[in-house]
Amino acid sequence: MQNAILGLLASGPVHGYELRTAYEDQLVPRAKLNFGQVYTTLERLQRNGLVQNEVVNQSARPDKKVYRLTDDGRRRLYDWLKKPSKFDLDLRNETFVKLMLTRRLAGADAFETLAVERRECLERLHEITQARAKAAEQKAPLRTVLLLDLAVFRLEAFAKWLDRCEELFREEDTR
Repeated sequence: MQNAILGLLASGPVHGYELRTAYEDQLVPRAKLNFGQVYTTLERLQRNGLVQNEVVNQSARPDKKVYRLTDDGRRRLYDWLKKPSKFDLDLRNETFVKLMLTRRLAGADAFETLAVERRECLERLHEITQARAKAAEQKAPLRTVLLLDLAVFRLEAFAKWLDRCEELFREEDTR
């Protein structure tokens, strides 16, 4: 979140509300940011010397704070852009935990759990694939198309992993 805000500030001074709007409308489609999260992040960035603010007087409205990048903030942003992202390999996946529990609990059926998870995955995959096709048809912005592609590929990988789980469970059961 911090680096996204730094990136949005790179083009010039922006008010917190405008940052939220830019994030939701221009950067990550369908994302919803909490105002508190935006302002907490801005405060942290300011404490770390990466952004500064100034109060802008408005005649018809209350004064507002406008934030801008500092030189250190710009350096940090460009350093971040040059580094590889950390892959989300959080292995505390809920489906994985369910499957491991079904292998331990009497009366639990791993294949039933797999079927439920596969059905949900394929339904979501169908929805996202339709949304992707509609986005292409309507010439949606590149950010929307790429985000939908990411969702499709992740769901396809998850479906493949479910197939692999079933294959290995069947092999283990035949031993």
